[in-house]
Amino acid sequence: MSRLIKVTFNSTSGEETTAFATLHTDDTVELPKRMAARVTAAVDAGEGYALVAHQRGSSVPLVHMVDAVYRLDTEHATGDGWLSRLADALTNPTKDQMQAYGRYYHTLSAACSVGFAGYVAGVQSINATVVINAACLLLGAAVLFALGAVLAKGEK
Repeated sequence: MSRLIKVTFNSTSGEETTAFATLHTDDTVELPKRMAARVTAAVDAGEGYALVAHQRGSSVPLVHMVDAVYRLDTEHATGDGWLSRLADALTNPTKDQMQAYGRYYHTLSAACSVGFAGYVAGVQSINATVVINAACLLLGAAVLFALGAVLAKGEK
């Protein structure tokens, strides 16, 4: 059984082409005819080129075998580490991530509201500590609701 994998062709002339190729179970990649023609044209023109497959967040170089068939060189795969992707998600989130964060903040806001109701209903006597705790839960609910509203706003 085979599946599709995203492949990018870059040449020294500045040409960049992205296409989907067939990935076979033995880690061989069969390029589509359009991309194979670009590789042939680069070789005939004496240009340097690079073929890279994109798999699970990593860039995997392709090693030529025969005709339009290449092998994944997983030994030389490169990609961002898990921590750098996490830092990027927090410092430079996409629109979808911001909406997800907004929904998460709304969920936490609802949890604070439910916590407030349960806390107030469960106290035996009211004192300064109870008032401060209840106020903190209400303030947390309000702040999280506002953050969620800003982040989940989306496009108009």
